Amino acid sequence: MRIVSPTRFAKMAWDIRKRGVSARLDDVIVKQTFISKEPLSLDSTGESSRQLRYIITTDAIDRMQDKISADGWDLTAYLKNPVVLWGHNHDLVIGKAVSVVSESNGLSATVEFQPSDMPVVGPWADYAYRSGLSGFVRATSVGFYPKEWEFTDDDGRGADDWFPGIDFKRQELTEFSIVSVPANPEALLLPDSAGTPPQNLDNPSDAGKAAALSQARAHLRATRARGFALQP
Repeated sequence: MRIVSPTRFAKMAWDIRKRGVSARLDDVIVKQTFISKEPLSLDSTGESSRQLRYIITTDAIDRMQDKISADGWDLTAYLKNPVVLWGHNHDLVIGKAVSVVSESNGLSATVEFQPSDMPVVGPWADYAYRSGLSGFVRATSVGFYPKEWEFTDDDGRGADDWFPGIDFKRQELTEFSIVSVPANPEALLLPDSAGTPPQNLDNPSDAGKAAALSQARAHLRATRARGFALQP
């Protein structure tokens, strides 16, 4: 299985169409955006349970002029292994999705981040969580296996250009990632994100988690008061 960017996928698809080849691109996974994988160092905060809620994808036209159908998502396999990565790096599983919900225009998800003292990934998870609370890193990006797609016939999306946008009709979610710059500008942290309860995946709660969620909410209110308000 090859991992490619949307730009690379479009080039491969365009090449197939140009040559008149009937082959399908069955062996690729599309990652919507890529960011730096340089190591970082961050002190632990000691927080034991951390959750934030995001819009992870919508059917808006993204920065590559592509569009992903909101009702074309297959979540069957993902819900069995609901990993959340940092920057599409499969070695950095910074959390898990404790809920994934179908919205009218896409998907939302609640992420529980790994403990900050977890070997290897702890500092990354801590960085992503704390940056979400403070409003510095608020975006997500989906990785998916395209099952059905076609080039757009919309002139505004480059239908007559050498590199037209793609309409993804059916796709399988393989992972989603916390990123600095999303391909889809609507894939962002939700304002009411801290402590959102799960809706369709098991996530047992206890007094410790309740206290941590209360602390997270207080932290979010304080952050907004300092001027880092999270916008819808």
